[in-house]
Amino acid sequence: MATLTINNVRKQYGNVEILKGIDLSLTDGEFLVLLGPSGCGKSTLLNMIAGLETISAGEIRIDQRVINGVHPKDRDIAMVFQSYALYPNMTVARNIGFSLEMRGQSKADRDSAVQRVAKLLQIEHLLDRKPAQLSGGQRQRVAMGRALVRDPKVFLFDEPLSNLDAKLRVDMRTEIKKLHQRLGTTVVYVTHDQIEAMTLASRIAIMKEGIVQQFAPPQEVYERPANMYVASFIGSPTMNFIRGTLAAEGDRLGVGLRSDGGPARFLPLHEAPAQADRWLGQEVILGIRPEAITCYDPTVAAGNPALVQVGCPVNVLEPTGADTITYIQLCGQEVVARIKPSDRMVEGENADFMIDMARANLFDPKSEQRI
Repeated sequence: MATLTINNVRKQYGNVEILKGIDLSLTDGEFLVLLGPSGCGKSTLLNMIAGLETISAGEIRIDQRVINGVHPKDRDIAMVFQSYALYPNMTVARNIGFSLEMRGQSKADRDSAVQRVAKLLQIEHLLDRKPAQLSGGQRQRVAMGRALVRDPKVFLFDEPLSNLDAKLRVDMRTEIKKLHQRLGTTVVYVTHDQIEAMTLASRIAIMKEGIVQQFAPPQEVYERPANMYVASFIGSPTMNFIRGTLAAEGDRLGVGLRSDGGPARFLPLHEAPAQADRWLGQEVILGIRPEAITCYDPTVAAGNPALVQVGCPVNVLEPTGADTITYIQLCGQEVVARIKPSDRMVEGENADFMIDMARANLFDPKSEQRI
């Protein structure tokens, strides 16, 4: 295991700056996921940790050792690629043990290490096969085994599941999680898949255009996103953004909504941000997750002051089995709710909903930062 520190790291190609000052710090055994769309710089950062890309500025340290100029083979890291990168003419056993062979380890030591890793990954029965005889999931396990056999300080994963079908991705995601729990090794994992990030990471670094937008545990990223970009990138369906005005009714602060030809609504905040007073009378954006808008239940609402009742027309119902995604109209703005399949509603009719304002976020409409 090892610590990993990335301090003000920059990457520039000519006049184009790809990474714009990245600061991240991992403790022993942490699982960091670099999350973001294509072109945000996450794979470039991973390649710089691996030594496959040079650093324009800043430094990277593993266990306090600066590795900026250290050759990739001397960094004590192991990388699992998206393409598996297996040697087609070698057996699974030799693919896994080849790095040890290159280091001059004895055959007995190599065989022992390969057997240990194969047992860990449950691929003992595949050791005599060639890569062409394996399924995608089996090839991915072999690629992981080749990394594990070296017992490195840091594991690097570059979108390792993107070539697998949907069900196999779920299975392999679980296997990677179990593997990390058993080994406790420091991991940096690149993906554009938010589900992978949420399920695997101890902390997520969400990137956009070479800048880390938020670096925090998955639940914090989900519940308290740093800005509207993070809020919209995480979660499906995405967070609702409802335009309104910060207003006061008596001693309560809340978001006032107006609609042409419809009644105004006041949605009281359960806990207003400390600096909310200075936003009084100004436009704000209320961020609320679809699952925080549910079918009105008077019994539940009576015991929870954070739940606010609203009546809204139902536009579209999308049953998904576990729940029903419901598009409603709230003061002229389309909002997405998530309701139970047993909550019978009819498209085109009005229905009562409740909004959990304890789960509300407020954003600055200009900077898009959370207030």
